Amino acid sequence: MNRLISASYWVALATVLAFITLPLLVVVAASLSPTADITFLPWEWTAKWYGEIVAQRWLQPFWLSVRIALAVSAISGVIGMLAAYFVVYEKIPGSDALMAAILSPLSVPQIVKGVAIVLFISMIGLQSVLGTQALIAAHSVLALPFVVRMVATSIANFDGNLYRAGQILGANRWQCARFILLPAVKPGLLSGMTFAFIISFNNIPLSVFLVRPVDTTLPITVINYLEYSLDPVMAAVNVASMAFILAVILTFEKLGGFSAQLHGGSK
Repeated sequence: MNRLISASYWVALATVLAFITLPLLVVVAASLSPTADITFLPWEWTAKWYGEIVAQRWLQPFWLSVRIALAVSAISGVIGMLAAYFVVYEKIPGSDALMAAILSPLSVPQIVKGVAIVLFISMIGLQSVLGTQALIAAHSVLALPFVVRMVATSIANFDGNLYRAGQILGANRWQCARFILLPAVKPGLLSGMTFAFIISFNNIPLSVFLVRPVDTTLPITVINYLEYSLDPVMAAVNVASMAFILAVILTFEKLGGFSAQLHGGSK
């Protein structure tokens, strides 16, 4: 019986991994196609298409997406940390209602949020903020619940005796929060900021309503390109984006313990 359960587990795991990785492998293979038409000829693979992604048509939206994602990560990190601290640790009056309000964007489809934001901006006459400013604000609202949940998990696992010990030893409230609580919840904060960066960088449903022709993010540029062409350059752009996101994840993991937070612990 145990062998059957173990075998079922490994089969299920292999199936899930195959479901996740095989499409990615197809994209990688397509980016190495020897011709302008996507073909599967491993003996003729070439990396020449990766030279095309340094063109301005790809670099400009890439750097815009990076700048927006960095801003969203920083803004949602600061606000999410403060919100989690006051709602979960300090337990201010109405904390349950406030937490529900913070998490409420998760229950609304992104397309609906995009339409609502555009209508709101139009109603108050701020069409001029469409573009980078609107994208940063909208992405921050979208990413904030993830940061709050990650930080709240770390605070829930925090040993309050450490905080009280600091107070006994003469540290004031600010010093306890700065030197005791913040280092303890850093894995949760950095993992939440990682999610915020990835969500912003890869966002399409919300961004499509807020971009301007001169301020187009990389995912929207990819979608626009797919309307007219499907070639190895497109696959190379997506492979490069995946490699970049992986580098971001590894960087945050090195800084603060991304995987530790996912397992409910801290480094």
